[in-house]
Amino acid sequence: MNNTQRHPRVLPFLFLTEMWERFGFYVVQGLLVLYMTQHFGWSDSDSYTILGIFTALAYISPLVGGFLASRLLGYKTSILWGGGFLILGYAMLALPYPKGLYPALATIVIGTGLFKPNISSILGTQYEHHDPRRDSGFTIFYIGINTGILLSGLCSGYIKDFFGWYMSFILASLGLVIGVMVFLYGSRYLIKHPAIELKSTTKFKIRLLFYCFVAIIGLNALFRVHALADWLLPVVGVILVIYMVVLTLQQDEEYRKNMLILNILNIFSAIFWTLYFQQFYSFNLFISRLVDKTLFGIPLSTTVFYAAQSSFIIILGPLFAIAWERLAISDKNPSPITKFMLAIFFTALACAVLAISTQILDSSGQVSPFWIFFSYFLLSIAELLLSPVGLSAVTLLAPPHLIGLMMGVWFVSLGFGGIFGGWIAKLSSIPENVALTNLDKLAIYQQAFWDYTWIAVAVFVILFFIRAALRNTLMR
Repeated sequence: MNNTQRHPRVLPFLFLTEMWERFGFYVVQGLLVLYMTQHFGWSDSDSYTILGIFTALAYISPLVGGFLASRLLGYKTSILWGGGFLILGYAMLALPYPKGLYPALATIVIGTGLFKPNISSILGTQYEHHDPRRDSGFTIFYIGINTGILLSGLCSGYIKDFFGWYMSFILASLGLVIGVMVFLYGSRYLIKHPAIELKSTTKFKIRLLFYCFVAIIGLNALFRVHALADWLLPVVGVILVIYMVVLTLQQDEEYRKNMLILNILNIFSAIFWTLYFQQFYSFNLFISRLVDKTLFGIPLSTTVFYAAQSSFIIILGPLFAIAWERLAISDKNPSPITKFMLAIFFTALACAVLAISTQILDSSGQVSPFWIFFSYFLLSIAELLLSPVGLSAVTLLAPPHLIGLMMGVWFVSLGFGGIFGGWIAKLSSIPENVALTNLDKLAIYQQAFWDYTWIAVAVFVILFFIRAALRNTLMR
């Protein structure tokens, strides 16, 4: 593909497929902590724990899904299987039985593991290795992700308010049906690549499907035994770090340097996602309880606020895509670590804005929604500096035979951001059975938001020194 050619013809279909997958996932992600605290009456702390486990597993499972796709199933089959499990999981979540919550979440985890890394990996196969449009293409793809998140935030909260919780989850299932149909139609435009379709026997596929259902039973146990998840997931993280060190040392000199950079990006992306996911943890309950949810007389659902964050991504995304493409062509594109460092800086600003907002109340004693929108605008800049850049870096820096695996590792970093996010969200937990005024609650949230800010500042400083140490490797 030369510089005069357009993006691959399949890009719009992958855009729409990922849009519908993210739509369904974020219907659940955006409502889950509200569902547990408001519908089931569970405590903040317990709800944060369960949401943390779900988020962690949903993003760690792509490590397995990426491996299965790279070695056994191929990207296309993995995406179709993942879509099927997601359709089933969201439909199960819509059933009016509290005991069905954990099996439904476990099924969604399996579906996400098979789907999520491979839709990104299949896009990477459609570009030549040093095509300057790669970062631009992934940024366009990332706009599709956020279009799905925007749609879920705009409609899921209102549908929940008017038709009930379960109808929102049915909507998520229907979204995945559309997504799978779009992918099947658009797959005819895929540029052939060995990793897209791998041959395997029907008997093998049936056996693998059986193992998927066994995994659902095991994951169900993790949701029920919180202590097991709190110990198991960090142990998995330590094992993964050791494995990645060994894998990096096994590569030749060129790829060893690339893998070192990827490992650094993965570690610090986990810290970014720890703070980013507060949108669905502490920020979500903060908005539900203490933020004025009207805008020019129009009532707002709590989910509209994270939809606004996605709208900023959609608006800013094309500008970033154009900027990265032009900088790449002129050989002035900043290194991934530089972009990550800037992302952490804007994350610190976003958390600081929320902390300041708790001290400036409107006439009704609530926080103005404009503070939330401003904070989420800053968080959107941070996300665009990190997430699509990380996706692109995996497909560019990883050895060709490890792209699927490394894409899975990238999403594992989101998973650990999810579990750590659940942990630090407890800094904002409102105590049970204690009569607190809104000012008392604001003080708790204020302290938590400042804590998040200082975490981001510390990470920014560390990345600054790492970037300086690797300047010769990174070139800029």
